[in-house]
Amino acid sequence: MKKILALALAVAMLLSCGAALAEEERMTDRFMPPHVNEGQYPVPGNKTISWWMEINKSAVAFISSYAENTAYQEIEKQTGINIEFIHPTVGMAKEQFNLLFMDTGSLPDIIMLSNDTWYEGGLNQMYEDGLIIDVAPYLEQYAPQYKSLVDGNRAASKKIYQGDNADRIYGFYRMDLGKAIPFNRCICRADWLEEFGMSVPTTIAEYEAYFDAVLANKPGVTPFYMSLSDSSQQVLLMGAFDMYCNWYQIDGQAHYYANEPAYKDYLALMNKWYEKGYMSKDLATLTSNEVYALFDGGQLACYTGNVDQAYDRLLSVEGVKQTPCPYMRKEADSKLHTDISNAPVSSGLAYVSVITTNCKDVEAAVQLLNYSYTWEGAVIAGVGVEGLTFEWKDGVPYYTDYVLNNPDGKTAGNIAYCDRIHLGSKMWWGDNLTGPYTGKAINRKLYSDDPNVDNAYVMPAINLSTEDTERRNEIMAEVGTYVAEMKFAFITGKESLDNFDKYVEKVNSLGLPEAIEITQRGLERYLAD
Repeated sequence: MKKILALALAVAMLLSCGAALAEEERMTDRFMPPHVNEGQYPVPGNKTISWWMEINKSAVAFISSYAENTAYQEIEKQTGINIEFIHPTVGMAKEQFNLLFMDTGSLPDIIMLSNDTWYEGGLNQMYEDGLIIDVAPYLEQYAPQYKSLVDGNRAASKKIYQGDNADRIYGFYRMDLGKAIPFNRCICRADWLEEFGMSVPTTIAEYEAYFDAVLANKPGVTPFYMSLSDSSQQVLLMGAFDMYCNWYQIDGQAHYYANEPAYKDYLALMNKWYEKGYMSKDLATLTSNEVYALFDGGQLACYTGNVDQAYDRLLSVEGVKQTPCPYMRKEADSKLHTDISNAPVSSGLAYVSVITTNCKDVEAAVQLLNYSYTWEGAVIAGVGVEGLTFEWKDGVPYYTDYVLNNPDGKTAGNIAYCDRIHLGSKMWWGDNLTGPYTGKAINRKLYSDDPNVDNAYVMPAINLSTEDTERRNEIMAEVGTYVAEMKFAFITGKESLDNFDKYVEKVNSLGLPEAIEITQRGLERYLAD
């Protein structure tokens, strides 16, 4: 953790000291990637690399391809490498990813996966199946910055080095070097809190008091909504019960929430809220847009969801005041240990670009991917193009009016995908080191700096063998279906919590203890290195 903190501090120091720092000054921390080597870029030869990646829905409102993204255009200019973008249909990336392998002779040069578990058996299996290459032999010469970051970050290297002897690297992962600002929070009607003379709720009891006030003063209004399928939302409540809504660990012991005694307590609270009318009887099937419409229309008092989207709507919805809230806890000073936003390497799973065995110019592909891990490339990816999206002031990148007051009606969310590289394989410090913050970032950051929140229980980015990965996936497919079914039954009262022990017996009979043992083996290997 000390190394990770040092890395984050190094990035912050570089931002505050200015773009004009000499190379030797930038190298004051050995975990920072070196300055671009003299002559490394642009790459000679006018090369073209094909790159398959998902395009975000926030981009397609203004552009049809990342070829129109100004940050990618600048990267093409600086690297001298042309990018031929191939985009699956929006919302169909995972499905169309699987279709790529029907004709391996037509594979693109690079594929970016939003998650390295998209392929059954993971990246190791993709390699064994002859679909992707091991890039490790190319890094020292063609990607020194990426290699420096991987080798200098213990959490990252333990995830990224794979293979029988942990000597292979299959892809270029997003490297999260600073604490991410949480996207999901409980969001309440701030104007109603003011009306009731209440402060922003922080504890379970304070939320219940707010819900009771809504029922008493706002006839027909539903107090609360939370998706029962979105783990990033459920963790906002489950953390109060010392659990994470997926795999987690406590003092080196692997856990999965579904058979934990504390899970019964969480379900009991949700059932209580359901029975008291805090949660509508028909909210289980609502889409995000339907939830937003209820909230904005004065029919919903609080929901769990994306803070950025809440802020964007606030700009266009008159008469509605809203506020993100701190993480829910049992007592005001309770410590929480399940904040994924504090995890150092995106849990080690997100946004990895792999080079296929069909690539005819591996060196160029490696050089292209490496650029976003250089100082210059990271600035372009994270902040955009100087003179368009930002200007340097005293060594700090400040957003321009193009971002803060876009003439074309682009929100900060649109700009993140049209003029920056918001998601992808890159060095990333988040939005929290850029000044001044956009209104959206300020809204997101409002309750981010909480000294009683950490990531002590978050499962590190462990590696499992191909066999273990396949077996765990097989088990968890059955477990996940049953747990989801019973979660809804317990919350709605269709199944009594008196039968929780029988439920646990069933979960265990489906193989969850074996899946925990598999995960424990991976965790122990991680901790032993």
